[in-house]
Amino acid sequence: MDIVEKVRGIAPSVEVADHDLAAARARLLDGIRAEEPRRARRPETRRWVLASGIVAAAAIATAAAVVIAGVTAPQPAPVVEAVPPREPGGVFTPAPTPEPTAEPVTAASVLTGAASILGMNPGPVAGPGQYLEIQHHNSQLVLYSPEDPVNSTRAQATSAWIVTNSYTSYIPGDTSGEWVDVFAPELEVVELFGTDAAARSEEWLAQFRWRTEGGPSIQRYQGSGDPNAGDAVPNQMFRHYPEMPRDPSALLEWIVAYGHGAEPGTEDATAVVVLMQELQLGLAPVDLRAAMFRALSLVPGIAISGSEGDVVTLTFAGSAPDERTDSISIDTRTALVTRLTTTLGSGGTVVPDSVPTYVTTQSVRVVDSAP
Repeated sequence: MDIVEKVRGIAPSVEVADHDLAAARARLLDGIRAEEPRRARRPETRRWVLASGIVAAAAIATAAAVVIAGVTAPQPAPVVEAVPPREPGGVFTPAPTPEPTAEPVTAASVLTGAASILGMNPGPVAGPGQYLEIQHHNSQLVLYSPEDPVNSTRAQATSAWIVTNSYTSYIPGDTSGEWVDVFAPELEVVELFGTDAAARSEEWLAQFRWRTEGGPSIQRYQGSGDPNAGDAVPNQMFRHYPEMPRDPSALLEWIVAYGHGAEPGTEDATAVVVLMQELQLGLAPVDLRAAMFRALSLVPGIAISGSEGDVVTLTFAGSAPDERTDSISIDTRTALVTRLTTTLGSGGTVVPDSVPTYVTTQSVRVVDSAP
């Protein structure tokens, strides 16, 4: 059966004139011959296009002409964009990916970062029946001058030495309980300044022979004791933790007022000393410690003075008349304070200004008992 007979079979009710069919047959055969090379390459595609065109045209007398038009319509040639050839031996270098701009690290960002870390890692916290065991390692710069052997300044000193000692504090989870300090007997001179420092330091150590020749000494305090009644009590700041503001600005004002008002111009220095010492102790509730870090970030004049690994050191230079500089070292992973220093005076010819007067380093853990 030829193509025209198929059309009749699809729509037998449609009348098509014979002369129209003959003309359509001739045009169809001419189109098929002209399309033969293309059909040889793509047989399946043309078969479906031809059948589709026939079915759609069966309802009208000119169906064969429509099929021919569908078969013989020229197909657009695919467009291929030219790619410039690469030079022989050339190396492809991808465009660099821009790196995000890192925010500069500042003292304020270190302090607020520590406050944020406390929300995820509050650090060692003693529970009921437990204790915070805090090991303190101290060093002190001792200054000597003939004019003032006991309270010499750096400017006066003709000799000086650094002496070290250590003690361990046990603070109960229930702070109203018994606090314990255990003082190691050792006093060791570790550094000398000045030509007669060795002899002077030996004379100084002789005053404490009673301590170095004995064993550890233990001091006990009652957290709930009354200092007005003569009770031995620890530092009383912990009793004020519930009332201390958690807003950083209000906390700064509270601290200055707690110290019965600082002298004009020394308010910042007063707040810095209290905050650094409390953060080193690490006893305050986690929300108050976070507020302390943020309050410290508001004090002008605090700057980064050094770093080692994850530990960053911040320094605050107090008012000029006091010639006092305080620094705090913070582990940026844990928000724990690992070191405090205080430097008093300057301008000496024996001891460099970079040598602190007092240095305290510490480590903290939770234990189940105290001596």
